[in-house]
Amino acid sequence: MAGRALEALLQGVGYDTRLIEDPSEGEPEQTLEGVKLLLLAPTLSAESREAMLAEMGVTLDAANIPVLTLSTTIKEALGDGSGFIPWPCRLEDLTKKIEAALLPVTEVNL
Repeated sequence: MAGRALEALLQGVGYDTRLIEDPSEGEPEQTLEGVKLLLLAPTLSAESREAMLAEMGVTLDAANIPVLTLSTTIKEALGDGSGFIPWPCRLEDLTKKIEAALLPVTEVNL
């Protein structure tokens, strides 16, 4: 439910979003076709997140897809914050982080 709400919010501010609830096994490249950024929900356990990223690892590297993780962990515990976004956060803050993550991808495609 929260994933669908986040998907709708991001669509409302102009992002072409697609919720991936259960990536298909054995064919992650089809699941991520056309994806420019992977935003991981805070509902994923650390183990689930790591397993999913490991499953998609080669594809993420090959496609140069940035990964952002929404985290309910206290901000100080996030370390340098690289790739982690404290959750909940304001939509404006989330879109700034998304745009910053997409910037290198856009520059590569130019």
